[in-house]
Amino acid sequence: MKLRDVKTTWFLLKYSVVKRSAIPYFKEVLRNQYLSGDEIEALNWRRTRELLEYANQHVSFYRERFKAMGLNPSEIVRPEHYSQVPVLTRDDLRVHFDKMVSDEARPADLRISTTGGSTGKPVKVYHQKKVVRAAMPWRMLNWWGLAPDVNVASVYRIINEDWKSNLLNNLFWWPTKRILLDAASVDDKSIAEFLRKFRLIRPELVHGYVGAVDYLATYILDRKIALPSPKAIWVTSSPVTATQEVRIHEAFGAPVYDQYGGCEVYWLAAQCPKKEGLHMFHDVRRIEFLSKDNAPVTAGELGRIAITDLENKYFPLIRYLNGDEGRALPKNCSCGVNLPLMDKVRGRISDTIKLPNGAVVGGDYLTTIFDSVPDAVCQFQVHQHKDYSIDIVVVPNTTYANYEKVLENIRANLSTQFRNAVPVSIKQVAEIPHQSGKLRFVKSDL
Repeated sequence: MKLRDVKTTWFLLKYSVVKRSAIPYFKEVLRNQYLSGDEIEALNWRRTRELLEYANQHVSFYRERFKAMGLNPSEIVRPEHYSQVPVLTRDDLRVHFDKMVSDEARPADLRISTTGGSTGKPVKVYHQKKVVRAAMPWRMLNWWGLAPDVNVASVYRIINEDWKSNLLNNLFWWPTKRILLDAASVDDKSIAEFLRKFRLIRPELVHGYVGAVDYLATYILDRKIALPSPKAIWVTSSPVTATQEVRIHEAFGAPVYDQYGGCEVYWLAAQCPKKEGLHMFHDVRRIEFLSKDNAPVTAGELGRIAITDLENKYFPLIRYLNGDEGRALPKNCSCGVNLPLMDKVRGRISDTIKLPNGAVVGGDYLTTIFDSVPDAVCQFQVHQHKDYSIDIVVVPNTTYANYEKVLENIRANLSTQFRNAVPVSIKQVAEIPHQSGKLRFVKSDL
């Protein structure tokens, strides 16, 4: 047995002291990904029906809502019936939070989680502690050729917890080595200390917010800093653009993988090395893409994302509209994993540009405006003001040939896209502020 295998086995055994089902559950989700498409869908639908029945019996919010609309969950027998189940909104979570907790749950069974409010409507949810959430990232790491006990360098926010929680977290991850650059307060001093530790532990994985990792990559490239190359870069919280992916890959010398999730439901989808889409974790989540009237759209068509978390019964999220848009991809991945594919989440519903005539330009287009010239800018953001005028805020790459002309061409193209209905200007800046490490590509004051 290889030393790495011994270390990994020891890590998983130690982890199982706290989460007894960790190893068997990890093995189960590894098996699930190679089931046939029909078998994965059957597993998903069985768990979906079980969750509906459980919510009706043990969660007063759902029991009352189903009763008020005359819906009997036992009659939802086929997937095509599922659209009869009402969607769950952020307003529902805020107004009915206390009524969404299972009558079987004790306070000790629950862990609270709050969103960062990137849609302007922050909410909180409960997670069920006994669920082995780590099995999802472990499976994802396995796609990238990494073990659960990998050393990690994170560019993320500091999560302040009590000493007991911190101690338990350290026990979970020992003997792995982990370093953190606080994405909310990045400066030359903190970056220098982070890079010093980076060279010491030689992490195989870099993880963090897209905007913050991209900022660090720019810092590294500008100063021609040499680092030991990790095996993978895992970015999350925002859609990674071609511009950023090129830059991050160049800075770290490793492939960049996009992972999709949220504070309400952590693990939704992720890329494998083939990058033919993001594999949806369909054995533990049901992800739908819905029209404005909440009907499923055709694969390949953009729709509102609705999530059903099939693991968390103590605080069920059923057809939860998280504020994102996306689309299913009507194909299988060539990697051999049979979990279905979705495209990258291109933007938030709230992150759209509105024209005076009522027309809307979606964020999915706006995140790609520099894809043809990724080296011309270091960062960018589309900012619409209350008078409908638009600034293309950029941190330009002044070493790029004719970068001023390139920026003007982008401005002119975008103005044409907006049918010259609003003024469009280029605003060159030295830095674009993040919100807790997250960069909003499309920011509207309307």
